[in-house]
Amino acid sequence: MVNKIVLSAGATALFWGLWWVVAALSDSALFPTPWQTLEALLDILGAPGSWRHIGISFYRVMAGTAIGSVTGAILGISTRYFGFARTAVKVVIYPLLQSVPTICWALVFVLWFGLSDTTPILAVATAVAPFFIINIWEGLKEMDGNLTEMASMFTTSRSRILTRIIMPMLYPYIFAATRSSLMVAWKVVILGEIFGAASGMGYMLSVAFESYRIAQVFGWTLAFAVILLISDYGVFNYIDRKFVRKWKPAEQKY
Repeated sequence: MVNKIVLSAGATALFWGLWWVVAALSDSALFPTPWQTLEALLDILGAPGSWRHIGISFYRVMAGTAIGSVTGAILGISTRYFGFARTAVKVVIYPLLQSVPTICWALVFVLWFGLSDTTPILAVATAVAPFFIINIWEGLKEMDGNLTEMASMFTTSRSRILTRIIMPMLYPYIFAATRSSLMVAWKVVILGEIFGAASGMGYMLSVAFESYRIAQVFGWTLAFAVILLISDYGVFNYIDRKFVRKWKPAEQKY
């Protein structure tokens, strides 16, 4: 544990040191120093309106992830029970969502819905859904068929088998999909807000870029990075240690 903390601190210090050296050598307004970036970040966090934009982006990420996760989970689970759904997901739905770049979806949604909450939310949803489809699909394929067969001897209710047997076995896959999805969702919402919104972190990043406030661009980028780090290394690592690992098969713990 101590070695991990020391290595993390060393890597962080090296990153900031290299950034400072490159910024000093370039001596350009286009490349602010770490200190200038931190000052810009503090200015952003000190402005009351900034928290409103951060909150709006947070709402869009949560809403888009919820829509994408529910849709992806339904499609993934349906492949177990319906042959048509399995073919549709495998041949059409998953390849379409996975292969089309997010920026294309964002532009299409701008044309359909204009500058509104709908555009970044749907952009997030289309980026998130494939994670749940493939993770749940793989989880169902790896599932121990003996358990579901045994359960069918005690009940004929598909819904009961799904909720009592199948879903608990899918928890690690759902957690992995959620973790990956939220990381991607934050990246996608910034893109969606740049092209199709008049509020949010992406919009403010675009405003700073258009007004040539480079330090503000770096400041908003750093704020975005801090949110991702807190989410991944703070929230998800804690949930994984405390709640998810007990659902993983014994061989995966080693």
